[in-house]
Amino acid sequence: MKSLMMISIGTLLFAITAPSIAQDNILSLSNLERERAALINDMLNPKFDFEERLVRINKRQRQLTDMERMVIRDERLLASEHRTVKQAFDNYELTFLVHAGAEEQKTASSQWLEKVQFSSASVMRASPSYR
Repeated sequence: MKSLMMISIGTLLFAITAPSIAQDNILSLSNLERERAALINDMLNPKFDFEERLVRINKRQRQLTDMERMVIRDERLLASEHRTVKQAFDNYELTFLVHAGAEEQKTASSQWLEKVQFSSASVMRASPSYR
């Protein structure tokens, strides 16, 4: 009776924690996506002048380099069936901006601009406005 109760409690605890375990498996990818979004935000933020933007982008690219390496080497992601993981690796050029950019001898920001079909010149000509 006591062992049956322990098995039931163990099964219940596993059922409760299983979704969080699955989410932890993609934590490195989630952190990468958050850092990539911060890079794009710094690129497009109209509050920064050219010098400040350049400093921020360079800092973000160094951080992204390390994070991309961690994600690429994360064996839990290779075994994951999570939709986010599949999309990330299917869209390599947009997920791994630093690595994909290096392969094409571009910066991460240039890589992103090209893949979303913007040019640096078109961004510089644009003026901030609301639609």
